[in-house]
Amino acid sequence: MSIYEQSRTSLSELVSTSELAHLLNLKAQTIRKWLCQDKLPNGLPRPKKINSRHYWLRKDIDRFLLTFSVYCN
Repeated sequence: MSIYEQSRTSLSELVSTSELAHLLNLKAQTIRKWLCQDKLPNGLPRPKKINSRHYWLRKDIDRFLLTFSVYCN
């Protein structure tokens, strides 16, 4: 994510690793393990790295959760 994109993205538009884990009903360490092993589930976008922390755009996570719920039903 470029400096310009970071400055235009507010914190409310970002999802942290722990918040994503909560949304997926997983532990944050599971998400970190997936990132470390480069084994993210299909459809889950790669996070943006800001200050050495991983963040996902909320719109991307909303889209993933919608797709995920369609496949589970």
